[in-house]
Amino acid sequence: MANTDDRPSPPPDPDPALHRALARWATDPANRATVLAVAACLVLLRFLFLDTLEHFYRAWTTEDNYSHGFLVPLLSLYFAAQVFRRDGSLPASEGSRGVFLGAALLGGAVLVNLLKVPLPIDFLGDLAFLAALAGAFAMVAGTAALRRYWFAFGFLIFMVPLPIALYSRIASPLQLMASRVASAFMNATGVPVLCEGNRMTLPGGVQMFVAEACSGMRQLTGFLALAAAVAYLARRPIWYRAVLVASALPIALFANTTRVVATGYIMHFVDPRYAEGAYHTVEGLLLMGLGLLLLNSVCTLMDLIAPPPGGDEGGRADAPPAARPILAAEV
Repeated sequence: MANTDDRPSPPPDPDPALHRALARWATDPANRATVLAVAACLVLLRFLFLDTLEHFYRAWTTEDNYSHGFLVPLLSLYFAAQVFRRDGSLPASEGSRGVFLGAALLGGAVLVNLLKVPLPIDFLGDLAFLAALAGAFAMVAGTAALRRYWFAFGFLIFMVPLPIALYSRIASPLQLMASRVASAFMNATGVPVLCEGNRMTLPGGVQMFVAEACSGMRQLTGFLALAAAVAYLARRPIWYRAVLVASALPIALFANTTRVVATGYIMHFVDPRYAEGAYHTVEGLLLMGLGLLLLNSVCTLMDLIAPPPGGDEGGRADAPPAARPILAAEV
């Protein structure tokens, strides 16, 4: 539980690194009781949410739409390390305030997890696990620390697989939209296409089906996570970060529709074999790169409208300078 002594906080580390600070904290004899409490919380979460952890692993390893799940906790740790680098010290204890909030979050998470017995909905257990993590952290570090590290915990939502019913409700309209827009574009550029739902018939009777995996959901979840990360790291006003996150939706839809059009052209002008298997995967990676370029272009355009400040004025105090999406990965 939280330590209630009134000892002054240690001075900021001149070269702050989260892992070194945690190692020093854990080996300090004065923190032995808190270290034991942390270990007990981790063991408790392990046993209470074992099925949730297995669900995460199964979804991340078997479903392409959530293959990015392994990266999300690592990115959350990176965001936490950035906040620590700004502060230079671990959060000071708050006494009973953190215990009350943490106990409430943990208790609510356990109750929600118990609902999975009559209602086997994995999504409930996933959200309960995130709430339990936040609760355990609040009990140990306090409410102020939870507010300070809110984005590191909130970003974990991107590793949670959507319920199948909700996923289908979103993916099906995206499939239809991608099929219709791609068909209209190809017809306008001289390639006659008959669109029947998600099935597109090209000249020569070549059939092209926009499957659920090509609905754009993978691009949408990936770009939302990336845009949220870039917006958090950017030293820019609230409106700038809001526009950046909102732009992820049209960019993902445009990139996915472009992929469908490119696949149709390859099947018509080249060979249908080059629109399958590894070629199709490479095509997806290239279109992901296009999406990243568009996201970077949005940042550049907004910088022209509102140039970034020369110093920390008007920017985020807890963010490193000039964030831009520079890495591409299929998500």
